[in-house]
Amino acid sequence: MTGILKSHQLFEGINKSEISSVLKCLKSYTKLFPKGDFIFLNGKSIPSIAILISGEAQVRKENILGDSMIIGTLLKGDMFGESFACISVAAIPVSVIALEKCEVLFMDVNNITNICTNACSFHRRLISNLLKIIAHKNILLNQKMSYITHKTIRNRLEAYFHDIIEKSGSYTFTIPYNRNELADYLCADRSALSRELSKMKSEGIIDFNKNIFRWIKK
Repeated sequence: MTGILKSHQLFEGINKSEISSVLKCLKSYTKLFPKGDFIFLNGKSIPSIAILISGEAQVRKENILGDSMIIGTLLKGDMFGESFACISVAAIPVSVIALEKCEVLFMDVNNITNICTNACSFHRRLISNLLKIIAHKNILLNQKMSYITHKTIRNRLEAYFHDIIEKSGSYTFTIPYNRNELADYLCADRSALSRELSKMKSEGIIDFNKNIFRWIKK
């Protein structure tokens, strides 16, 4: 766990040898979740700052009709729950589900933002790092919103693929979603999205095998 935290943005600028002391001061703890378990449950779980130490998880938002939308996928080292913890909501309004066995580190945001009785020097740095992480995630959320503002499924797919190509620097790339999950992420009908992908493949725009894609049209 310490190896992941040494390079984590939340602990940037903090002496690596002090991380254990930092975690103790923050009253952090770890918990294991089997595949399929809720790490956070919409409307039930008390918000806290969490870091995925191992495994893979998915953030989902459900409505009153039971429909859900994928907000994002969490990989080892990803932090989540911090925005809701900072605004002190009574219960977290999204669900986080373990896609495989997960180990999660939990921290109380109040133990970061409030100076402790020991007057530890790292609190100011933690607050600064936390603000940077929240700002970056806000940019990513705005990016997703830019995809779903497109009226057609093809335009949503093209916008999403172009961003991945730009980030990866390669026309061959892997996406973190299966077809159903990709449809949820882009707020599209699942059957319609599959048909559109097949059309793009037949037209020589893309090629794919499961979640590995190659952009052909340049």
